[in-house]
Amino acid sequence: MRYHPLTMVFRLSELVKNSLFIVLILFVLKKNSEFWLVEYGRYAFVLFVLSRIVYIIIAWFVETYEWQDHTFQIHKGIFVKHTSSIPFSRIQNITRKTTLFHKVFGLTSLTFETAMDGENDAIHFEVLSKNQASSLISLVKQNEHKHPQETNGDEEVIHSTLQENDQSDEKTVQQSNRTIHFTPKRKDLWKASFTSLSFLAIIPLVAGGYDYLQPFLPDTDEVEGLFQGLLASVWIFIGIIMVAVVLAIGFGIVRTFIRFGKYEISSDYMHIYIDRGVLNESYFAIEKRKIQGLEINQTWIKRIFGLAEVKLVSSANPGQADESVNVNSLYPFLPIDQAYRLIEELLPDYQLNEKLERLPRKSLWLKLFRPSWLWIIATIVLWYFKPAIFQIDQAWWIVSVGLLCFIVVHRILDYIHTRYVVTGDQLQWWHGGLTSRMFVTKRKNVIEMAYSQSRIQRYFNVASITTINRSVPAHIEQIKDIPLDHASAIEDWYRKRREEVRVVK
Repeated sequence: MRYHPLTMVFRLSELVKNSLFIVLILFVLKKNSEFWLVEYGRYAFVLFVLSRIVYIIIAWFVETYEWQDHTFQIHKGIFVKHTSSIPFSRIQNITRKTTLFHKVFGLTSLTFETAMDGENDAIHFEVLSKNQASSLISLVKQNEHKHPQETNGDEEVIHSTLQENDQSDEKTVQQSNRTIHFTPKRKDLWKASFTSLSFLAIIPLVAGGYDYLQPFLPDTDEVEGLFQGLLASVWIFIGIIMVAVVLAIGFGIVRTFIRFGKYEISSDYMHIYIDRGVLNESYFAIEKRKIQGLEINQTWIKRIFGLAEVKLVSSANPGQADESVNVNSLYPFLPIDQAYRLIEELLPDYQLNEKLERLPRKSLWLKLFRPSWLWIIATIVLWYFKPAIFQIDQAWWIVSVGLLCFIVVHRILDYIHTRYVVTGDQLQWWHGGLTSRMFVTKRKNVIEMAYSQSRIQRYFNVASITTINRSVPAHIEQIKDIPLDHASAIEDWYRKRREEVRVVK
């Protein structure tokens, strides 16, 4: 089956969008340049664009896809044929995105993300009709209902998961309707506009626009004279600053409302769904049993406002190439209490604990005494070059002391934020300095756990624990300087995983 005919138009539009910057340089800003690199660059660029157009047209006739026996068959290549076989059971996440281009033609795009790592780790349909997209999604979900016991290519089968999935068909039918758990209110959007610092995005846009327009602006001396004239009047200068602030804040608010204005988190018995976007719409679905863990991230400004971002850790890597948030992220500006409640509603198996173990005082001394190679190398470089910053000859040692103070404060905050607890089959911990992160996972999802102890840790009778979860790339978490007896207890806790899994040979 061939791809949608408008796939050619979409790829041509992407070619035009990605080529605008080069066209601006070669044919506008440097149009009168006789430098050989620019001249030959124009010919090379034209040849590239022509060859790319020919490739896009031929590829549409050659590249096809089909499905049979619960497997997608993707046929690609013009001169070298390449066929990819991706079983439905390997699909981890489903992402549907509708850009402005798709809206004009009433179409959408669809991506099936897998747990495989490589060039063909996802099945991407750049252009589909909405009916085709819905049919393909239903096709994959039917396989999930019929074959919930498949291992998704993993080496282990979780007994508890198998037992839960024995009755999945009946329960899925009974709970086929989605339950909406969260939609942002207007006050949430206003709060997100400021905590996301999205108004700062106008700065690189203005700077880039100035670079593009600079050849068409008056001479530098005239611009500097005009600028100095404006500075001479205090009220005019204050007015310009206020207008700039209002424009920046307005830009940030509009940008936030467009990105999160239509945001919805819902779920049914088997899946979690995230719908978002006003101009560019996206749809994300993940099967609950394929979630490897949870992350709760807090930046310093989110901590001030009591907000957090919750991410779902899965075997696939659903990162976006654009500047949008990750599609596997729940609403990035959730109040921390609401984030806890939302997790327990979406994933009842995860019970988040608010009372966690703190590090002993000796761990703080260890963090402070541990040498900082960043500070040592930076100090050596500063001492060697002795840069004069703000016309201060001895500024290098001030910068060195400032960097040392920053590192000390960061380590103290890391000590304060680090907390952990092991309950039943669940591991949960907070850690981080200026930004903190909580990670929660189940024992059955941890594919590897490492226990380590350096010489200085041995002196303080503490150790570090590292966990690895299946993801692309592998999701690695580490908690440092916990008491040795607690580290040994966590290691013993992990050994009980053998009772929950069986190895498929």
